Amino acid sequence: MITDTPLLLAEKITAAVSLGLLIGLEREWARKEAGVRSFAIASLLGMLSWLVSPTLALVQVGIIVILIIAANVYSLYKGEQLLITTSLALAVTNILGILVGMGEFFIAFACAIVVTALLSWKTEFETFISKLTVAEIRGALLMGFITFVVYPLLPPDYIDPWHIVNPRSIWVTVIIVSALNFINYILLRLLGTKGLRYSAILGGLVNSAATTILLGDEFRANPDYARVAPADFILADLAMIVRNGALVAIFSLVVEPQANFAVLLILGPMALVAAIISLIILMRTRQAPQPPTQKSRLKSPLAIRSVLKFGLLFFSLTVISGLAQRLFGSLGFLIVVVVGSLASAASSAVLVGTQLRLHTLAPGPAAIAMYLATVVGLVENVVIFYIVTRQRAISLRLALFSLLIGLAGGISIVLLAYSGLSV
Repeated sequence: MITDTPLLLAEKITAAVSLGLLIGLEREWARKEAGVRSFAIASLLGMLSWLVSPTLALVQVGIIVILIIAANVYSLYKGEQLLITTSLALAVTNILGILVGMGEFFIAFACAIVVTALLSWKTEFETFISKLTVAEIRGALLMGFITFVVYPLLPPDYIDPWHIVNPRSIWVTVIIVSALNFINYILLRLLGTKGLRYSAILGGLVNSAATTILLGDEFRANPDYARVAPADFILADLAMIVRNGALVAIFSLVVEPQANFAVLLILGPMALVAAIISLIILMRTRQAPQPPTQKSRLKSPLAIRSVLKFGLLFFSLTVISGLAQRLFGSLGFLIVVVVGSLASAASSAVLVGTQLRLHTLAPGPAAIAMYLATVVGLVENVVIFYIVTRQRAISLRLALFSLLIGLAGGISIVLLAYSGLSV
């Protein structure tokens, strides 16, 4: 029995028809047999059947399914392709109409937009999937395994009397960092082929040391690259600085906004100076051709070895930094962060963010720790570039640029300390 007011009925009719039109327009544009009218009617049928009786709604869903099966059997009989995607979209549209009849407008429209997007992005999905390797597909499966299988099995509480090791908290960190690195790695795979500059920026977000090796190899192989190499090198450093700040923010922004502000006041000027240096070099060398990207040295961050390596490194840093902080205070923690950044600046940034979230680290030491970890990363990249290229002149030039970037952060610390701000 229909009990809705005329105004509400008008809203439901409009919503049901709109959902059908939205999805049907895409199918019409794709030149499918079921188009605007079919989808609008399917959605309207679902809405009306629910208003009459929930039982009738279930019955009509069964009728829709039978019609879809019959249509596909007929297509197969005629030797045509099965209409699987369109059939599923039509069935979903019918159910969305039922949701409108129930008054669930939000979920109905949200699902309609998602369905339309999935249908319209067919070419993009096919292109994206065609570029994936077997290792990357396995990495995605591994991501699901460590998230939905391993995580629930871990103890939710601290397992040591000093409240340092929380397995589930550590594993959440591994999941988040692995997911971010994997997304950025896929972007690097898709966009890195457009030029070495894309690889420098995106590679710096994943692993600045490996990216520096890539730039050094290109420098050795292509003498003409010497003009633009400093710009790409500094862009990789800029990406590393931004990544370090972003990781701290991701793990601590909600509970420690003051600490994030302190880190921003120090890493921000460093990133600004790096951006200015890169821009100046690019303006001076804008006529120089950008070389194509070599085969990247970066491996999928979701390979089992990479996940376990990061997990073990972060676990070790968590334990050692926790003990050092209890024995030697903030100084002990800073030493561990700096030493750990030699292996992975990202892990040090995550460690700082995690300790801020747990309220075991003050904003001042956190900002200084991130400054030192970033400076170590800058120095390490210059050393790696020199080892790969054995070119003293350009390496000294890069060292000078890195010194300017480091000085920007150092001056920020001095000014903030002089002004009395807590950093």
